[in-house]
Amino acid sequence: MVTEDTLRDAAAQFEEPLAAYRDPEAARSLGHPAPIAPPAFASRLWFRMVWAWPMYEPDLGRKPGANLLLADLHTVSFRPIRLGDRLTLTSTVADITEISRQRDIIHIQNEIATEDGEPVCGTGYKFVISHADTFDPAAGTETEGVA
Repeated sequence: MVTEDTLRDAAAQFEEPLAAYRDPEAARSLGHPAPIAPPAFASRLWFRMVWAWPMYEPDLGRKPGANLLLADLHTVSFRPIRLGDRLTLTSTVADITEISRQRDIIHIQNEIATEDGEPVCGTGYKFVISHADTFDPAAGTETEGVA
């Protein structure tokens, strides 16, 4: 559940000055029934919930210790996240593309909704995954069989 503490922490973390992120009266003056979350709050949610998930999902065939690079991120908001919201997150692997024997691009879509099913926002991101036993990030080259 979205609490006053989580909203206050998010506003401080993102250095958001808007009073509607903390003050119920300020939120109502803008037409919201309760304080709202800063726009980046949705990314904070999925980041905490699923950031490393692709790396540890055995069905995706990822190897432990692989290097992970965020290549793309976008968010579409349908309505602000509000104080008291009880949210669900659904993540879907939209695509996995092998770009070389040692690297893959994985595209993940997230849908954040209230527990009643009202859409709140969607996020999408792409990772480039380089398998640790075949990639030397310092050299920037693939190194067959070298850990």
